[in-house]
Order: sequence, then C-alpha cells, then structure tokens
Amino acid sequence: NRELLAGILVVSDREVEAAMARAFRDLKLVVEPGGAVAFAAALAGRVPLAGRTTAIILSGGNVDAATFIAALSR
Repeated sequence: NRELLAGILVVSDREVEAAMARAFRDLKLVVEPGGAVAFAAALAGRVPLAGRTTAIILSGGNVDAATFIAALSR
C-alpha cells in the first residue's frame, strides 16, 4: 500500500455519528457508519475543500435502529 496510497485520514466515532445525523437531517439519507466516514472527514475539516468541486459517496443504509438513534440524538 505504501506505493499506492496517497495518505490516510482518521475520524472519531463521534464525528462519524455527526456525519450520519447531518446526512439524515440535511440530505434525508440513512447512511451506515462505514458509509459516512468520508463525509465525516470533510465535515471535520480533514480534507481541504475550499475552492474545489468535491464529490463524496455516502453509502449503505445497513445500520441497526439503536446505532442510528444514538447518532441522531448526539
């Protein structure tokens, strides 16, 4: 992977939950935690987006109710 990867970003569980909640509230999408990681990185400012056109793929609705409710309640 050292030859192929440009870098790695890390987000916290709380940031992922916040991204799931934001996707639901603003975009009306149910997104599973793994599918919200890139969105979480963007929202947390870990990716320079100013002045750039950016596409983020939000995927998967495979999230259990308790996890989803916890993400929305934070």
